[in-house]
Amino acid sequence: MKRWIAVIVMGIVLWGAASVGAAGLRYVDAGQFKQWLSEKRPLILADIQKLNDYRKHHFYGAISTTAYPVKSDADRAKLAAVVEMFRKTGNMIVIIGPRGKASARRAFVYLAGQGVPPDKIVILSGGIHDWPDREMLLDIAGGCA
Repeated sequence: MKRWIAVIVMGIVLWGAASVGAAGLRYVDAGQFKQWLSEKRPLILADIQKLNDYRKHHFYGAISTTAYPVKSDADRAKLAAVVEMFRKTGNMIVIIGPRGKASARRAFVYLAGQGVPPDKIVILSGGIHDWPDREMLLDIAGGCA
């Protein structure tokens, strides 16, 4: 009996820890993000792609941080311009990564740790890779996006 109680309590503790960690991250899907863009909502577009990828496809007005994969102090330091822009404007930050996964989550956690309220940060679900409207993306590397 005591063993079952311990298993149940441990399950609740682990579930709670996972929920808290996951609950802090916020995502925006392509449809909602496209609506924000069409409404010309004031946003800070924090593009964390590598430079060559940014040159091939990015959103107009995006800040190229080249912070990908956001693992080292040097990577995180590249997000300083985003933090500074947030401090000046208070606008929502949209993190745009290659696929909206681990590197985008690390950028989210870093920005929140720099004092940006988590409710002012979202990650583009699927990142630039899953963006459905390729004609909306800019290509400064030459060719079509």
